[in-house]
Amino acid sequence: MELYQRYHQSLYMAAFNVLKNRDDAQDAMQDGMIQAFEKLNQFKGDGNFGGWLRKIIIRKSIEYYHHNKRIVSDVSLENRSELSEDPEVDKEEFPSFNSAQLEYALEKINKRYSLILKLYYLEGYTHEEISEILQWSYSNCRTTLSRAKTQLKKQLNEGTRT
Repeated sequence: MELYQRYHQSLYMAAFNVLKNRDDAQDAMQDGMIQAFEKLNQFKGDGNFGGWLRKIIIRKSIEYYHHNKRIVSDVSLENRSELSEDPEVDKEEFPSFNSAQLEYALEKINKRYSLILKLYYLEGYTHEEISEILQWSYSNCRTTLSRAKTQLKKQLNEGTRT
């Protein structure tokens, strides 16, 4: 119970960022926690325990995402400035947008692109980790992220003109 109390809030937010649905995020988090407790003996102590749990929850969330193929939009990206702080993103290419514009643009782009952008920018996963989680090749991950940034930029620019 102590482990659950310690990590449940951040794990829930990680699941919610992928699933966009409170009930699905709670289910994914609960199933992920059960899976983690069942496999607790597999944690070797090589890294952060919270990171190990988070990876399990993200994978479980992606399983739910693929199973349900639906995203309910009621997430807020307020106070999530990480998207504008990535060194690979040219500041002039992506001028400042408020969280509502960003949220709207993420809803409008391809769901696969939205997912990879969130995993990379909001969750902080590397290309290698995303490749492993989504079972994609490394080059497919990099290409998809590049295309996702292009589509997001296009959507943000179209949104400012309307």
